[in-house]
Amino acid sequence: MVVVIEHLDAAQAHMHEATRKLSSVIMDLEKGADFIGQYRDSLIKTIETTGGDVTASVESQIKEFIPKNYRRPDPESESS
Repeated sequence: MVVVIEHLDAAQAHMHEATRKLSSVIMDLEKGADFIGQYRDSLIKTIETTGGDVTASVESQIKEFIPKNYRRPDPESESS
């Protein structure tokens, strides 16, 4: 009977640990959902501020992000 009780104690401890891990995963999923919501809101704000011309706005943001001295890689030198 003592062995059964020890196994039940171990099972309970494992279940508590699993619950803690799952809680952490759920928190990460909630953070991800919040990020997606913020990203969505940011896109809506971009559309509103550009008057609907999102393409020009996105292109200008990309141009500002890329360093001025950026050179495209030479495909022939990569295959060597």
